[in-house]
Amino acid sequence: MLIAKAGGLQARGRIGVGLKIISLILLLIGTGLWMKGGYIFLKAELGQYLINRAWQQSLLTGSEYKPWFWADTWPVAHMQVPSQGVAQTVLAGDSGQALAFGPGHTSSSAQPGADGVVVISGHRDTHFRFLQYLQEGEEIILQNWEGQHTVYRISSMQVVDEDALIAANNNIRSLVLVTCWPFNSSTSRSRQRFIVHAQAVDKSL
Repeated sequence: MLIAKAGGLQARGRIGVGLKIISLILLLIGTGLWMKGGYIFLKAELGQYLINRAWQQSLLTGSEYKPWFWADTWPVAHMQVPSQGVAQTVLAGDSGQALAFGPGHTSSSAQPGADGVVVISGHRDTHFRFLQYLQEGEEIILQNWEGQHTVYRISSMQVVDEDALIAANNNIRSLVLVTCWPFNSSTSRSRQRFIVHAQAVDKSL
């Protein structure tokens, strides 16, 4: 009888130790995930602060300023969509590094404020998530580092294949916003693009 009780106590002791180990492992995993999430959040917040500071310097001098010395991008424009409450700084280039911190201007397209088609890209699940809520007739305001504001009015939206070409027309002033489609897809790879077309309107700010 005593042997049975001792065996039961030992078994319960082993179970208790096992539960403590499992609890410790889960706690360590949870702490690791929390620290990773906190790091990503702090990185994003710090990145936005440095990008906005670089943008203010560009406005003051009319020259490019990198947000951090090793960056391969810099702010080239500031975009606002008043109807959506959106205000974002646009970075030079549409590489993966640039798009991780904000919308990116396609260097082969027209410069912000210049004649021609200005193309800006962004990720569908972060900075350009709001594109799915846009409506025809809404306005987009683009400011370049020379302080010039250009107002565009949305004329159409469409879904195209990823290899579709955006025609460059230097005789008109227009803006094209590009992101992956569909918006709520769980896959990171998409072969389709959601495109917003907007035309410049005569409107002084």
